[in-house]
Amino acid sequence: MIRSPQQLASAAKSRGIRRELEVLDTVTRFWEYPAESAWANGANPTLVMIHGFRGNHHGLEAIAGALTDFNVLIPDLPGFGESTPFAGQHSVAAYASWLAAFIEKLSLQNKTHLLGHSFGSIVVAHSVAAGLPVLTLTLENPVSAPALKGPKVLQTKIANGFYTATEKMSAAGAERALKSWPMVRGMSIVMAKTRNPGLRAWIHRQHDENFNDFTDRRTVQEAYRASTSECVGDWVESIHVPTLAIIGSKDDITSPRQQRGVLARLRVPNRIVEHAGVGHLTHYEVPFEVAEDIRLFISGLDGSHREASYGS
Repeated sequence: MIRSPQQLASAAKSRGIRRELEVLDTVTRFWEYPAESAWANGANPTLVMIHGFRGNHHGLEAIAGALTDFNVLIPDLPGFGESTPFAGQHSVAAYASWLAAFIEKLSLQNKTHLLGHSFGSIVVAHSVAAGLPVLTLTLENPVSAPALKGPKVLQTKIANGFYTATEKMSAAGAERALKSWPMVRGMSIVMAKTRNPGLRAWIHRQHDENFNDFTDRRTVQEAYRASTSECVGDWVESIHVPTLAIIGSKDDITSPRQQRGVLARLRVPNRIVEHAGVGHLTHYEVPFEVAEDIRLFISGLDGSHREASYGS
């Protein structure tokens, strides 16, 4: 059985199919990873996954590689990866509307499960709270509290200053600064918690290859403001579907204490799974375990395992 994150990501790439849709005013590229094995409870479930800030679909491929009994869809957010940007502002509301339109275009209303990682957790929470009809919601490393109330307030203030400074630069200068190796590698070093040198090197390569995959300065600056202006806590009480939260004990963006406090306000059946020794990069460091969390939660909603799967 393949369990290493590197192997899982490679396996997903080998079965991924590149697709394209016009969604709102964007050309949205997304990747389909068809199920390769039977689902124990019947028809193979579908899972749509939304990546985080400055990421693309590659960041979530290791999880897709472990979910061979799921039909997985991972779009590139508008303005990132291969998807074209919005004509208007890249706000949380715009991304939430785009997600609802994406799911409607694929006729997946009330037929799909939904996951959002990091900034993606804000987008999916907003969209579901606004009425998006999905079967379940998974919040992976949810940004649960306002950015300036996280455990790394100083780092957040430095990042805010950096993005503000790039707004005053020339377009070429801003792009060089935003894509600079020290900036990308510094972020990667801070967030990677694994002590496995091979895995750590792979995570750094992933960030080197994908963290700068955005359309232009406007897109990334607007998306950054969106990622720090709202949080899951703004929408948690309006979420209307069973919800799984996957958190890391060393998360530097929102602490486990903050995440648990916000998620305690959920008014739907829910479960929180915390992975020890992992931070904000559960999708890179423990994708096999994340996949198993999702599988067990969804399977527990159907049948005699209801009590084991529900609860915070």
